[in-house]
Amino acid sequence: MKMNEMMSGRQFALLAAYISVGDSMLVLPTIPTSAAKQNAWVSALVGLCAGLLIVWLLSAIGKLYPRLTLVQYVEKLFGKWLGKIVSICFIFYLFLSLAAHTREIGDFMTTQMMPETPIQAIHIMYAGILVMAARLGMETIARTGEFFFSFLLLLLFVFFLFLIPDIKVNHLLPFWDGGLKPILRGSITMTAYPFMELAVLLMVIPSVDKPEKVRSSFLKGALFGGLVLLLIILLSILVLGPDYATRSMYPSYALAKKIDVGKFFQRLEVLLAFMWLLTSFIKSAVFFNALQIAVAQTAGLRSEKGMELPFGMLLVFFAVLISSNVIEFLNADIYWPYMDMTFSVILPLLLLAAYAIRRAAGHGKGELRP
Repeated sequence: MKMNEMMSGRQFALLAAYISVGDSMLVLPTIPTSAAKQNAWVSALVGLCAGLLIVWLLSAIGKLYPRLTLVQYVEKLFGKWLGKIVSICFIFYLFLSLAAHTREIGDFMTTQMMPETPIQAIHIMYAGILVMAARLGMETIARTGEFFFSFLLLLLFVFFLFLIPDIKVNHLLPFWDGGLKPILRGSITMTAYPFMELAVLLMVIPSVDKPEKVRSSFLKGALFGGLVLLLIILLSILVLGPDYATRSMYPSYALAKKIDVGKFFQRLEVLLAFMWLLTSFIKSAVFFNALQIAVAQTAGLRSEKGMELPFGMLLVFFAVLISSNVIEFLNADIYWPYMDMTFSVILPLLLLAAYAIRRAAGHGKGELRP
């Protein structure tokens, strides 16, 4: 990470918000709805509470060594060779997540907006933009997110406001039908996609100018993103109904098509597409930058400069390779949350345990100094 790259606590909070909303804005509502039906909003609420606990855990890890990235203190706590193995696994996780985000962009554009365009062309353009963002650095990405956040708030307000006339409260009935099990099943993805992927910010914490504000900024950003997704899931049920929300590939996009105010404000799904592309881009840009930093630090390189284009080319290739079609890709929610859990829950708990053991063994000898 460039030494002169710094960001404020507010910018860090906005990055957490963008990553929480990210691609989940478009693809998430159908998953808890298919499990919990009209009670999916309860699943979202449970997932939000569990997600904030995970964010608290991640911030606790970040406070151990606020001037080191995850791959640096993994080696410090686990030892050189075990630490490098864990770092390599984390690098593969970042790359697979990035390939999945790129594939989502391609699937959406070719199925909803540009059906005659080859998906590879969408991937090439998107990867090219990510390469440009990576060359500009994390500070520029954070400033971009800060600049567009006001527009995002305005578009979200318009989106929610214009859907109020289409709300049907009876779509929430019968309440608690099916019991607790489907609600908990639906909450898994609500916890995983918005919140567990925030583990990527452990690579960004060293660039925050005031480390003591990391936890509060982390929680504020995650809370904002979780509340936005909760409202989108609730509106998907209230407006579309649980059955349609389950069958729809992109429920929030279908919501935007429902907006019709006086036969004047229509076809506002372009606003939803813009919001989704914006949040997905910021999320992907953070992952791309974190991937470069992780590779450079694991390999012992002085700088991550020069890796942007090769990673961009690999991204285009693996975005197509990751699944054969859009249906197979959407079925990844069966196993993907558990991969997220490995790096957002299991790894942080192991790091805390290793820190406690080393602190007890080396108390007063300075072994755990950053």
